Amino acid sequence: MALGAALQCSGSSLALVLLEMRDFPNLQARLGFEASGVLLQGLSQRLSAALNGRATVYKFGEARFCVLVKAVRNRGHAVLAAERLARAAQEVMTDAALALAPEMNVGVAIYPSQAANAEELLRKAQLAAAAVTTRSVRLQVFDENCAAEVMNDWELREAFAVALRSGELQVCYQPKMRIADRRPVGVEALMRWIRGGQAVATPDVFIPLAEKAGLIQDTTWYALTNALRHANAWRELSVAVNITPAMLHHRDFVEMVRSTISTWTVRNHGLTLEITEGALVVDFEQATSRLKRLRELGVRISIDDFGTGYSSLSYFKKIPADELKIDKSFVMGMLTDDADQSLVQTIIALARRFRMEVVAEGVEDQATFEMLSGMHCDYAQGFLFAPALSAEHLAEWLKSYSSGS
Repeated sequence: MALGAALQCSGSSLALVLLEMRDFPNLQARLGFEASGVLLQGLSQRLSAALNGRATVYKFGEARFCVLVKAVRNRGHAVLAAERLARAAQEVMTDAALALAPEMNVGVAIYPSQAANAEELLRKAQLAAAAVTTRSVRLQVFDENCAAEVMNDWELREAFAVALRSGELQVCYQPKMRIADRRPVGVEALMRWIRGGQAVATPDVFIPLAEKAGLIQDTTWYALTNALRHANAWRELSVAVNITPAMLHHRDFVEMVRSTISTWTVRNHGLTLEITEGALVVDFEQATSRLKRLRELGVRISIDDFGTGYSSLSYFKKIPADELKIDKSFVMGMLTDDADQSLVQTIIALARRFRMEVVAEGVEDQATFEMLSGMHCDYAQGFLFAPALSAEHLAEWLKSYSSGS
């Protein structure tokens, strides 16, 4: 290959800079094939000129460019060259006046210190580019941790796909208590990844994995169907399921919910979908339209982790929701922090103005429960009552609780 020949002819250290345009298919759909082709051609030309004759550009795949940089003295010199190439790419996007420009992953590998041939050099540049996402940096020079991180990420995604099929994913339930009479009125479904009795990863790790692996639709379907199947045994309790922003905006989401509640004959308001404020910001009009359609199906809408997001009150007043959930970080600080106490009181008052009910998460002691009761909060969840329980253990807990033991 041309890259291999260039390495053999080189008499000095070289750097291979790999620039990958993220989500190119979406850009192509927005601009059209001809306009996106012109953009890529302009990008190639700008990269060639960026380093004053020291760079040779190779097209690699649909929206990737390999830039071979000559006379690289050390790692810092390679980083400076990569920075100039990244700026050149950004200038092309700016000149194209794109309202939403695609981001670039920039990976760097150095020859011959890090690779002995073209194939190895390219592989290490690819691993460095992939590590840009896992490390949340702008560019990355290959190091041995890049391979470990990226391979671990891929392996974990594969393991999650297997878990989804094999039953390692479990849906557990935390009771939701009505504060006025301290009775259970619902449960929140919470996903757990368990292998051999031990947790493999927490939801804040495996839910993003599901999104990266294209499995979030299957994961949501799994959570919904299991939650509603179990809820048939607890007809007096409603069940709440968390929905990611990506799933809320999925074109088939409303139909998925319609099909699931039809299959399990869910009573009116028997299902609550919990969304975060951030899920609305992506496309507020589309999100609110879908929430309205869901409410027409008899589904309740809850705004989860309220107070930690960034939607303004002008957005908030338009949200078609039935419930607010106060983030546990505020609830758990009420007894020692006047600001948290005032914030919880304000959220409860705000919900009352908009005719919404309020759930406080993270209630772990009697004093906090009594303070929430004095504020006329509607519902509470937390370890004061129970942690997340398997369906079988929840049935036992309900029986025990109803008997007064």
